[in-house]
Amino acid sequence: MTPKQLLRKMFPPMLATLSAEAPGDVAEWAFELKYDGFRAVGAVIDGEAAMLSRNELDLAGRFPRSFEALKKLRASEVVVDGEIVVLDERGTPRFQLLQQGSGRAELILFDLLWLDGRDLRRLPYEERRALLATLLKRPPAGVSLSRTLEGRGDDALKEAAADGWEGIIAKRRRSIYESRRSKEWLKVKAISQQELVIVGWQPSSASERQIGSLHLGYFGDDGELHYAGKVGTGFSAKLRTELRETLGKDEVPKAMVKGAPRLKTAHWVRPRLIAQVSFTEWTSDMRLRHPSFLGLREDKAVNEVIREVPRTAAASKEATTPRVKLTNPERLLYPRDGFTKRHVTSYYEAVAEPMMRALADRPLALEHWNQGIDKPAWFQQNIGREGAAWLKYIQTPTRTSRRTVRHLAVDSVDSLRWLAQMSVLTIHMWSARGVSLEEPDWLIFDLDPAKGKGFEQAIEAAGVIRRLLEDLELPGVPKTSGKRGIHVLVPLAAGYTHDQAADFACSVAAAVAAKVPGMTVERALAKRRGRLYLDCMQNGYGKTIVAPYSLRAIDGAPVSAPLRWSEITKTLDPMKFTMRTMPDRLAKVGDLFATVFENRARLPQVR
Repeated sequence: MTPKQLLRKMFPPMLATLSAEAPGDVAEWAFELKYDGFRAVGAVIDGEAAMLSRNELDLAGRFPRSFEALKKLRASEVVVDGEIVVLDERGTPRFQLLQQGSGRAELILFDLLWLDGRDLRRLPYEERRALLATLLKRPPAGVSLSRTLEGRGDDALKEAAADGWEGIIAKRRRSIYESRRSKEWLKVKAISQQELVIVGWQPSSASERQIGSLHLGYFGDDGELHYAGKVGTGFSAKLRTELRETLGKDEVPKAMVKGAPRLKTAHWVRPRLIAQVSFTEWTSDMRLRHPSFLGLREDKAVNEVIREVPRTAAASKEATTPRVKLTNPERLLYPRDGFTKRHVTSYYEAVAEPMMRALADRPLALEHWNQGIDKPAWFQQNIGREGAAWLKYIQTPTRTSRRTVRHLAVDSVDSLRWLAQMSVLTIHMWSARGVSLEEPDWLIFDLDPAKGKGFEQAIEAAGVIRRLLEDLELPGVPKTSGKRGIHVLVPLAAGYTHDQAADFACSVAAAVAAKVPGMTVERALAKRRGRLYLDCMQNGYGKTIVAPYSLRAIDGAPVSAPLRWSEITKTLDPMKFTMRTMPDRLAKVGDLFATVFENRARLPQVR
């Protein structure tokens, strides 16, 4: 296993929830200073290393000093989580200095996820912190352990503010490391900062080759960009010139943001770049007061930029109560099995952890069965007004028009409960995530038995695909479709496009169909003539497959079940994986689909 492969097993990193106030219980919470820099997760195996940002940008070239320091950690195999910062003369991190490309970057570590073959993420924070402190007793130059603060949370926050720090991170002492945004970690800011999308610029009165100010925006609950005001301070003359040149290439005829002011001199641009801005407060009309530009953020995706609203203690308490109240929980959705909406909700809650891991940051398409499986369903991609404001959405541009589609993305148990409330039985997911819509995480072979043929045809085809992947030295992750088919996913390294994935899959499928009489790549039913359809067309942009652990709307309530290759034998019955049996199976075999995020492969040349 390479360092990058090990690193991807840990992704995505854990994120903190913004809070309006710090918790006071020091017996339950620990406090660290909040570092103002680039999030960096690093892996080292026998002196070889990989270092990625939170959205999987390679940071090795950008911060070579920190990357070389990472390699010198005293462990044969380790994964650490931290922040790359540049400290000012007072020892305080300054994002502006980091943005300016200072060679004095430091790697500040605050968590230990893996050590010498042992996954530490299920250990309590206190234990991981102690192991990290031991690892860093004699740290290499350029690497430090994050600073902790004693006392109550409000005292810690005052100390951070007095020293000019952005704020603190409160971490529940018994919390495990979760690959999502969690309320077990809280960020409390002493100085207000916010990432905002650059949507336009005003020319400078001093030079036509410079910008005078930037127009900014954020994504609202409706999935649209909203105007947040403009920032005109914090720029060097050099940066004003560079931004003028860069933004000049992105100009559009009219503003792509709601609430934009009508200014004849404004230049509007495509929302492609993100600015880090400090400010005093939000005004009542949702504009920034006294903003100052700190730098550009390259480590975050545009569609992640929302207006950060701190949770109060009351709101945090409220958030522990499910936000979805079931109406008609006894509505019968599977009449012959007796399964109701309440049963579906309980199932989603039981498989929430592996399901959220698979669906994290993925655009979804949904099958609603409001009147149960005996009545017609309706298919939904674009979420309109029926979507609650607290749900996460991903805007995806269409390839055939200038429209965007507002997809639901699952990021909490509450969002799974919302699906149950809406009688969504089958969930279809993209192969790409919101942070990299053009880059799939896998390519897929969909093995679809011919009409009138049984599941054994898919079993035979899966054996052929497995042997082929072994010959090509490619990993493969099989799962049932939940009905009669089998899906085989090949995990892909970062950087491939949907077209490249589709071209490779279809080249392989055509070669297999030419040699195996029982398979075809013919889409037309009439031309298949009893042969299994080897479908490679689900690899395009916007194409979906049934998500692992998703229900199917047929008698028995079967689910799409990840498999071991050893399970694909003549005795395999896809109908044994059901709403009733899957929770127990997960307890016994674990999340077999998680291997999709490991051993991500480079594609060989196919002749």
